[in-house]
Amino acid sequence: MLKHLKIWIGICLMAGYQVFAQPQVLTLDGFIGQVLDFNKDLKLAQKDKELASTQKKQAVASALPTVGMESGYTRNLTDYYMYFDMAALNPEATGIAKAPIKRDNEFSASVALQQTLFSPSVGSAIKAARQYQHLTDEVYDASQQAVIGGAKKLFYQVLLLQKVVNVTQATEKNAKDNYEQVKLKYDNGQVSKFELLQAETRWRSAIPQTQQAERNRTLAENTLKHMAGISADAPVELQGSLDETPAFPDSMELKQILDNRPDFKAMLWEEKLRKTAVGAAKGGYLPTLTGTVAYAYSAQSNEFKRDEENKLWFAGVKLSLPIFTGGYRPAVVQQTQVELEKTRLNIDKTREDIENEVTNIHLRLREAHQRIESAKATLAAAKQGFEIAEVTAYNGLATQLQLKDARVGYDQATLNYYAAIYDYLAASFDWELATGNMK
Repeated sequence: MLKHLKIWIGICLMAGYQVFAQPQVLTLDGFIGQVLDFNKDLKLAQKDKELASTQKKQAVASALPTVGMESGYTRNLTDYYMYFDMAALNPEATGIAKAPIKRDNEFSASVALQQTLFSPSVGSAIKAARQYQHLTDEVYDASQQAVIGGAKKLFYQVLLLQKVVNVTQATEKNAKDNYEQVKLKYDNGQVSKFELLQAETRWRSAIPQTQQAERNRTLAENTLKHMAGISADAPVELQGSLDETPAFPDSMELKQILDNRPDFKAMLWEEKLRKTAVGAAKGGYLPTLTGTVAYAYSAQSNEFKRDEENKLWFAGVKLSLPIFTGGYRPAVVQQTQVELEKTRLNIDKTREDIENEVTNIHLRLREAHQRIESAKATLAAAKQGFEIAEVTAYNGLATQLQLKDARVGYDQATLNYYAAIYDYLAASFDWELATGNMK
């Protein structure tokens, strides 16, 4: 019975291990979704958006009325007197009289409502908070597009490196099969030992190339897993193809590109924010007007009772006007104006950089697109040449060196073809990012 139980437990553990070891299948969209959920930079950008929202609420709150309440109790431990001239009561009287004006217990409470009636800083704060919220929204969108672009490149880079592994493995297997055939012929006295050594050298030299290709693929896969928050030990399987490429994009007007790019729109919002800062700095010369409505209650008694009560309602306004600040306010205005000018210069520079970037990417796209067609034709010719060399070498009509050259040419043509496709895809993703159309 115990033996059967152990066998059953072993079978369950093996089944569980097989289930656990099944690779996670990743499509491009699924991978991008995991990257967006895991990426720390996007989470930080999201927190900036939340902070901008709270700043907006704080700015709006500064324009709303505030209500405060105070209450207190005082126990007077000594008497407090008021002194007055007796002649004030009776012209014929002389001397000074004193009278207690405090009781043992004092109670007080007040409620006040205060409202800012006019303040340039409040209006500027509300306007700036709204502009900053728009700015953080655009920054988040720009960060998200950059992350998506990087994820797409990495996904197809792993596919490309897998193609390289497939090619090197096929080369190694082909060289090994060829070596075994030549060895069989050598054992039968049909070929020389020199030809056998050539075949063996070709096979063994292919082994480290395969190992290097597998290492590069593994390193890229580890980066992909890290980017998506997947454990480095978890196997993954990518579902994608390098045989399909997007259509060659049409040129776009610079204005349309700038209207699409969230990073450039963020700079425009920054310019508006700087303008608001200039207005706020100039508003420091203007007065501030606040209004107050309050109710106050007080009572005092030698007992714990509310005797001698006073109830008071009052309202008032307060006007504050800065007159001299030692040159501080002119310096603040000048600083905000300089920062506005710097932002405008950055916008002009960025506009020129974007125009140059888009032009260069479009040239890269055209060159990679043309290279795909050329590489496809070269691959077809190299494949046919290798197949002929393989047959003629088997029949003894071609040397091992000729077969090796044909195989090298075929492998190189294959890798060049897929490299051209990847370069076109990478340029396409750069184009999407540069034109603000990354999805």
